[in-house]
Amino acid sequence: MTGNRPKILVGIDGSEDGIRAARYAIGRAKHRQGDLWFVNAVDDGVVTGDWGIIYEPVVLKEAGQAAVKQVEELAIAQGIDPDRIRTDVVIGNPTSVLSECSKEAEILIVGRRTSTGLERMFVGSTSTALVSTAYCPLVVISAASTPQPVGHFRKILVAMGGSGDKPLRWACQEAQILADKVDVVHVIPYQPTRLVSYVPNSVAQERDWEHRVLAGLDKLVSPVRQQFPNLDITVRSQRGVLADELIQESAKVDLLVLGTRSHPSLILGGSVRAILAHASCPVALVNR
Repeated sequence: MTGNRPKILVGIDGSEDGIRAARYAIGRAKHRQGDLWFVNAVDDGVVTGDWGIIYEPVVLKEAGQAAVKQVEELAIAQGIDPDRIRTDVVIGNPTSVLSECSKEAEILIVGRRTSTGLERMFVGSTSTALVSTAYCPLVVISAASTPQPVGHFRKILVAMGGSGDKPLRWACQEAQILADKVDVVHVIPYQPTRLVSYVPNSVAQERDWEHRVLAGLDKLVSPVRQQFPNLDITVRSQRGVLADELIQESAKVDLLVLGTRSHPSLILGGSVRAILAHASCPVALVNR
């Protein structure tokens, strides 16, 4: 690996979702000419017996080495130069380990670690914790919901609220790899919260409010359009429940981009949790 190329960090845990994350990263490395960095974190809580069972660290490290070896061989088979691949097995809390590594990375990619039925009410603890602790954009992907290669729709969806233009600019950079179109959407709740100073109480006022929302988005998007003239960037608003609307839309795009606030004490909102658990495409979370 060299410091001149972007580092694509991937959390590997031996699961199907972890392998799916590796495949996504391999495809990205081909387009971006980046280095792949596969990291397996052996949970120190398991090693020390926090779960009631004490495992030998050497056994856990061997399992971790087998997991990263598997994806390393997969990357080489896909044409990645072995000199562009780094593998590490580290004993420590997975969230802490990957967060620290993310300081050196351009992007962090992890699996979602959810299944079907009741299990999908919850998202893996590592992926949710990384939303608020990663130092670079985070992509969460599921083998179950995204088994196929990403890029079929040639479209990225960006959910915009009060998050500034950083998530949009990042999405446009990703579109150089994945897409021709970037769809910017603002979901207006059926009943605005108390935080909204302007609450429409008639059809006319409601239309005027939506017009203001779109005007604000257009103003935000205009300089980005100039920066990326090759992209078709559209702006729209729609009324509904944020999580429901974005989960439904995720079945028609290659990547869903959300803006987040980075803070160690952040409690992950219910909407973001729902989107991570049920989205039908990879979800990127970009600190604003």
